[in-house]
This record gives sequence, structure tokens and C-alpha cells, in this order.
Amino acid sequence: MPTDARRVLVTGARGFLGGYLVEELARRGYATVLAPTRSDCDFVDPASVARYFREQAPTHVIHAAAAVGGIGANVAQAGFFSYANTMMAANVLEGCRVQGVQKVLSIGTICVYPASAPVPTPESAMFEGFPALDTAPYGIAKRNLWMMGVAYRKQYGLNAVFLIPTNLYGPRDHFDEAKSHVVPALIRRALEARASGAGEFSVWGDGTATRDLLYVADAARGVVDALERYDLPDPVNLGTGREVTVRELVETVVKACDYRGRLVFDATKPQGAPRRALDASRARQAFGFEASTSLERGLSATIDWYKSTLATGTG
Repeated sequence: MPTDARRVLVTGARGFLGGYLVEELARRGYATVLAPTRSDCDFVDPASVARYFREQAPTHVIHAAAAVGGIGANVAQAGFFSYANTMMAANVLEGCRVQGVQKVLSIGTICVYPASAPVPTPESAMFEGFPALDTAPYGIAKRNLWMMGVAYRKQYGLNAVFLIPTNLYGPRDHFDEAKSHVVPALIRRALEARASGAGEFSVWGDGTATRDLLYVADAARGVVDALERYDLPDPVNLGTGREVTVRELVETVVKACDYRGRLVFDATKPQGAPRRALDASRARQAFGFEASTSLERGLSATIDWYKSTLATGTG
């Protein structure tokens, strides 16, 4: 089916990744991209989802909507995160079945993997242990999203695909303290420290923990690549294949923010998973996806956006 004949629904289109997905689809010539607000469709509500699918008749679905937050939010709202993500999975896949959608591509999370997963983490590790306890309700709900897709493919012939992106960052990320993850949190704090003339910049942990950081526009490109060229039930990681230490990340951020004070790593504070990076080989082999934005270039673009859009008094 030519791209201009598809009606692609992006759930969570007003979210961080969702906005980039809408832009990437438009760039590739998809004429009809459905990007509902919550008032248009509440994906937690089965009646709302059934009505929206019936009225809008999507031919393809990218399910990027999720109830998400940082560690604190995951702990404080564990029940809600479990309920909302489970309900969205069930409602969207059932909507796809009833409507006869040609393909649904669901976005998972690195939180599906066990806390003790090998690094770099292959897709096969998903069920080799229990996810980290703090984010388990969210991670288990996303595991179930994959399992439901497999079940719907087997019984109903639904072409259900599941992608697992690593930690995303970039312009339009969440910079508020309640929702921000490591990259936006470091950028905000580094710019504030520079503006205030602080002599020290304190970082939790000893700096040896590692992360795999994927620029959000690259992630959107990978998702649409999979929409166009991947049709198997096997889950696929989206990552860079590069392990970055927290120390390296912090040093790169403060340099880009022109902060010249002393870095202090506080090893008495928690630092999360000791290592985290995805094996990105399946995406490269299956549909040719490779991340193209360097960490330095991605951080520079993110900092420029933050300074021009959200920051006050940080120069």
C-alpha cells in the first residue's frame, strides 16, 4: 500500500517520542497521520478506543502511548502505572483486531529486561529474570503488551511488532524534576550551576554506571523503518550499541553547558543499574537501522532547545 493511502494512528502522539513519530511519518509522505489528544481518545477507556477506531478507521497503528515517569513516580504510582499500561495494551490491540488493522507496532521499554540482564542486552534476555523492582509494574505491563501481540498474531493473524528502545533524549524532553531522566536532569542542573556560579557540581554515584543513550529523532526513524520493513513477532531493540559511563556523560554535559566548576561524584548515593546497554544488532540486520546522531551533537541540540525554550536566567 502506498504511503499516501495509509491511515497511520500514533497513540501518544503528543508525547516526547510521539511528536517525533508524527514528524517522521509526514517527512516520508504519509498523508494521513492520526494524532489524537486525550479528549479525542482516552486509550485507557475501552469504549473511547472502540469509538475512535470505528470512526477513524486506521490501517496502521504505532502504539507509543504510555503512563511513564521517573523512579519516584514509578514507586509512588505503581498501581496506576500497572493498570493504565495494561489497559492501553488490551484496548489498542483489541481495537486493531476489530477494525482489521493491517499492522500494529508497539513501543516497549528497556524496563522489560531483568535487573541482572547481560550487557549488551539481547532481546532473548527479556524473560531470563524479573525486572528491577522499582519499575517492575511498568516493565511487566510492557512485557504483556508484547505477549498479547504474539497471542493476537497466532489467533487472529494480526501483524503485531514490538520494539524496545533504550533511554531516549533530545529536544522537547521532560525537564521538570518530577519526570526528567538523567540527560535532561543533568542539563538543567549544569546550566543552573553555571548561572549561579556554583563551585561544585554533585553527581549521585561514583560515575562508573553505564547507559545507552539514543537521540529521539533517531528512535523515530527506527520505528518508522520497522513499520515499513519488519513483520516478525520477535522483539527488536533500538539502541546505539554504545555504553556511556555516567562520568563521561556528565563531563560531556558540563563542557557543552560551559560549566567550569569541580565535579564531585558521591559514591554514598544510589546510581541505579550498574550497566545498561542494548544489543542493537537485530535492528541493523532486520531493517537496516543504525543510530546516526553522536552523543555530543545530540546533547548540543538538546541544550540549545532547552536554553531557547524553557530556561530562565541560565544564559
